[in-house]
Amino acid sequence: MKKRILLMSTFCLALFGGASGQTLQDSVAEAPAEVKEVMLQELKPTYLKNISEAANWGRNWFIELKGGASAFLGSPLGCGDVFDRITPALQVGIGKWFTPAVGGRIAFQGMTFKNAEFQSMKYQFVHADFMYNLTAFIRQNDQGLSRWDVIPYVGVGMVHNSDWTSPSVGSSRTSGSHPFAFSYGIETRYRLTDRMHLIAELAGMTTAKNFDCIGLSSRFGDNMVSLSAGLSFSLGKVGYRRVVDANPYIVQNEWLIDYANRLQVRNRTLSSQHKEDERIKAEYRKILEIEGLLDLYRDKIPDDKKTGVRPLYPRNDYSGLNSLRARMNNRGWDGRPETMPRALQKRDEGVSDDEAGESFNGSDMWSDAYITAMMRGEKPVGAPIFFFFNIGTDELTDESQELNLDEIARVVKESPVNVKVVGAADAATGNQQINNSLSMRRADYVKRLLMERGIESSRITAVYEGGINDFSPVQANRNTCVILSF
Repeated sequence: MKKRILLMSTFCLALFGGASGQTLQDSVAEAPAEVKEVMLQELKPTYLKNISEAANWGRNWFIELKGGASAFLGSPLGCGDVFDRITPALQVGIGKWFTPAVGGRIAFQGMTFKNAEFQSMKYQFVHADFMYNLTAFIRQNDQGLSRWDVIPYVGVGMVHNSDWTSPSVGSSRTSGSHPFAFSYGIETRYRLTDRMHLIAELAGMTTAKNFDCIGLSSRFGDNMVSLSAGLSFSLGKVGYRRVVDANPYIVQNEWLIDYANRLQVRNRTLSSQHKEDERIKAEYRKILEIEGLLDLYRDKIPDDKKTGVRPLYPRNDYSGLNSLRARMNNRGWDGRPETMPRALQKRDEGVSDDEAGESFNGSDMWSDAYITAMMRGEKPVGAPIFFFFNIGTDELTDESQELNLDEIARVVKESPVNVKVVGAADAATGNQQINNSLSMRRADYVKRLLMERGIESSRITAVYEGGINDFSPVQANRNTCVILSF
């Protein structure tokens, strides 16, 4: 029995050592440079500050309706103050915003005014204005519309006095009834909805002195001040197309090109590694065939080319090997029959190889200190098996690592061995509290997978190391180690 356990342990040492080494190489050593996950995701557009595309002709038209009061300030001023000249006023306008800051409109203002002699006259004022929004880029919504707008404007137009009559000095009625005029003022808006604004306007007009039938047409001197409030309604499509910042896309594109080049290099490396793995697998198969264990592990190391073919290598019998071990372990024997070692005595007496093998496993005949310590439960059976995890998680870097768990479970079921699971984290990242919790989660995860494969909880001991820096590269420290022992 001990001989079979020893043989199994020696084979596990080779097989698991190769398996864990392969996992380390695939999961850590061959890993590409650190992947910035944000670079592999679709970027959310960012926009240039205070820059928008000019609106096309179907976008951002508006119409204004306002009512208020106006006061005429002519030259000469005449009797009374400005409050004596206040009359109702109606204003209508239609215009378009070309950008959030620049717009234009055509407006109409009219009703009546009182001239210097307090005579009521009807008038109509049509003007075209250039408008500039001083607060265009403050508190914009997603459509580029600001909450408050402060809009000064200037413009030119024609004003018509319907009740104008030529004075006795003989001025021309034609030039005096609709003289050239300047418009100016400031408008404030508050956005109620994307299509409706509440507006208030302080407006001024300057025209020729004879607009009120008093004065010369060759000089400017008649003025009108208006204060009004109302609503503005947007027509057509509303809002502006903001200009996307191309810099993040340029950076991402450069990174992706570099990442693709690194993946290409890694692909060549893995291709070479695959060829080496195939060579090693062939060597393992040769060893298993020699040891007579090929049928047991054929599903783990398949070889379609060899299926159904007569074995190429003879199976070992251990009689010669055991005899050689006995002679080497007792090379200090003086050759006298009375001092012959017990193992040689049994061989001379025709003791079977299995019985003799038991004596070789005893502490009196087995000179290998490690094997002796292993049989006493002081050393692990075979090499530790490592399982590697993604940073900050208890998720394996590669699900294929679970193949090692299948083999561990099979060995534990067939042998009187116990399992020790040691969880660890990378000390280079995270703090002590995080690493302690993470190493515990990783060890418990591997323990649970072993229990799912039929291993009793009483045979599994979980230990947590917290953050370590025992291995290089750094990623290798993100592991859980499984140790088998008697």
